[in-house]
Amino acid sequence: MNTRDLQHALHDANKERALIYLDIFREIRHRRGEQEAIDILRTALEKRGRAFGKSLKSFAPRNFRGLCDAFAYVPDGGVMFHPQEVRCDDEALELKMRKCPLKEAWQSADVTERELSLLLYCASAMDVGTMDEAGFELKIRTWQPGEDGCCSLKITERIE
Repeated sequence: MNTRDLQHALHDANKERALIYLDIFREIRHRRGEQEAIDILRTALEKRGRAFGKSLKSFAPRNFRGLCDAFAYVPDGGVMFHPQEVRCDDEALELKMRKCPLKEAWQSADVTERELSLLLYCASAMDVGTMDEAGFELKIRTWQPGEDGCCSLKITERIE
């Protein structure tokens, strides 16, 4: 496979991942209610994020350049998320994701803006788990209707 084919396959895999999240969310919401669907999906995704976070522990407490390179541009050098480095210095890493394959997949599935906002909130739990496990503080603002791009992240040293 050439690079273009791999990029296409990666995009398709992430689209499928998004649609699986959507189906699971809707099924739990139907059976148990919306709050339960949010809680279950966030808990599961936070656990999945923790697995990735283990690989980032070496960047704590303040190697934000290393963290940026190992986190923001994974898995394809930034093609999928188009991260904008708002800030990367000794104090913090701030990113604005200009694209999101999950968001794009959900939009193509004709979800409402409210449901899109909820799904992105659920998906953000993966980043919460990742950064917590890696040893960082994370403030994340998920996309809201009317905004460009997707989520904004501010990652700082964890103060205990």
